[in-house]
Amino acid sequence: MDRDYISELPDSLLTQILLELRTKDSVKTSVLSKRWRNLWLNVPGLELFTLQFTYPHREEILVRFMDRYMEFKCRSRLKKFMITYVDCKGYRDRLMELIGTLVDHGLEHLYVFMHTCNRDDFTHQNIYKSNTLVSLKLHNVELKNSDFVVSLPCLKILKLENICHGEDGPLVVEKLISGCPVLEDLELIRPFDILTHKVLLLLRVSSQTLKSFTLHFAIYKDRTDFSVEIDAPRLKYMSVEQSQSDSIVVKNLSSLFSIDIGTKFNPLRHEDLRMRNIFYDFLTGISSVKHMVICLWSLQRFSPYSKPGLIPKFQNLYHLKAQMWSSSTHLLEAFLESCPNLKNLILEYNVELDREQMDFTNVPQCLISTLEYVEIKEPNEKSTIKLVNYFLENSAVLKKLTLRFSYSSSIYLKSYKKLLTSTKLSPTCQVIFGC
Repeated sequence: MDRDYISELPDSLLTQILLELRTKDSVKTSVLSKRWRNLWLNVPGLELFTLQFTYPHREEILVRFMDRYMEFKCRSRLKKFMITYVDCKGYRDRLMELIGTLVDHGLEHLYVFMHTCNRDDFTHQNIYKSNTLVSLKLHNVELKNSDFVVSLPCLKILKLENICHGEDGPLVVEKLISGCPVLEDLELIRPFDILTHKVLLLLRVSSQTLKSFTLHFAIYKDRTDFSVEIDAPRLKYMSVEQSQSDSIVVKNLSSLFSIDIGTKFNPLRHEDLRMRNIFYDFLTGISSVKHMVICLWSLQRFSPYSKPGLIPKFQNLYHLKAQMWSSSTHLLEAFLESCPNLKNLILEYNVELDREQMDFTNVPQCLISTLEYVEIKEPNEKSTIKLVNYFLENSAVLKKLTLRFSYSSSIYLKSYKKLLTSTKLSPTCQVIFGC
């Protein structure tokens, strides 16, 4: 008979293993044996979904389950609680009370995801005055009152998604940030609702401890503009994804290591001198970055900056990943001119919308002295063969040029293999074809 090694493990280790499972799967282990019957109750985490409970009384069953669970856990500490619910109808107040009790008992991680049109107000809860919370994630809950008190001395991770409605939204977010003196990781994912009238919202993100920041605003057409000010001297990682903003002003970002500027990032929507200066100041503010991901074609409308010398120098940048079309060639050239110490370059090419030949007129300093690795994804014969030749013929220290084909672009593979006979300035450069 095979030996049951798992059952020989101590309860403390088994509960940590069960913590990696969803609660409904953890509960199923209670049928294994007498020892396992109540073991899941000692797991320091609880994950609940209202849809897992029997309809039409799922909200009532959920609250009763929580009441009984709390009776058992009254003398022990739950570290992690995650709940996803659709609507609690008449049991909302009791559920909010139970969440508050968990926080009061020393909860460390709280995640609340609500999927309903009638969102619950969380501003009256004591969760914002916790001495133990380390991470807090709120999705589609309502923070209506900006007067609530925030004191979260241990909170390091804060994620807010669709949590405010109206013009007080930035004030609520700023209050939450200011009440977290050791905050390290901040995600703002569409934190504000779409407003029914045109306003200008100013959001200030100021933190002396913040290390990672993700900003993701929805597109509000012509109704709402956002101005964002970021002051975070210890910030290392920043991501601006699918965002709309009238301006993004950055301060004290000398520690910035990596920035990801998403496909719909649009720091300027008007081609006047003031907005161009804001764009230049933004680039200057992130110029100490070492690793950058950017969508060049989304910035090509700012033609004055597509010329070499008009983009700030990125002296520390050694890794650049850019999404581009052939029409953004001049902007790529300008970026390369501004990155004299670049070592790694990855280009993601848009095959379907490419119709023009690449045309470079200069040889940037990085090609002469530092560029060692180039990877081009989704190349096609018509638009990128000239670009590949350009890198092979002008990169003095290039070690490897990789062409990564997808299934749809693999039809060009045979044509590109002819490049192996092209004149290479770097005699040790390898040309690699991959999928």
